Amino acid sequence: IKQNIYLLERALACTERHTNGEKDKTVIFYDYNGYAMKNSPPPLFVKELLSDFRDHWPERLRHVFIVDSPFFFRAFWAIVKHFIDPITKELVQFITGEEQKKILREIVSEDQAAPYMFDGGKDGEETDIKAFLYETPFDHVYGEHLS
Repeated sequence: IKQNIYLLERALACTERHTNGEKDKTVIFYDYNGYAMKNSPPPLFVKELLSDFRDHWPERLRHVFIVDSPFFFRAFWAIVKHFIDPITKELVQFITGEEQKKILREIVSEDQAAPYMFDGGKDGEETDIKAFLYETPFDHVYGEHLS
């Protein structure tokens, strides 16, 4: 959960800087394409993460898209969603295939999208995690040219 919170804080800082404070919400994608059970988070991870968003970042989350999730994720969600704040629950959406590409095109610019996200995605650069964590300013997008 710490990694998700760190990335959320960075995404919010980037959004606020790029929009001069006009926008202050973020969109989160969890892409499970190629997912394997051995990579499975603990079952209550999603509930705890969404509770953290509700308690510590109210109104900062625009959407959470869960892409190509295994069937049992949807089954788990069908149970867990009853224990999550109704407003937060409405932000979570399971998507697949062409639906994903359509939604992504509406909210992610071509220059920030990787080619696998949709046709025309131009950000095909492999992420150097060390450069991202230690060299990229907190409120900058990875690969953004500093001026």
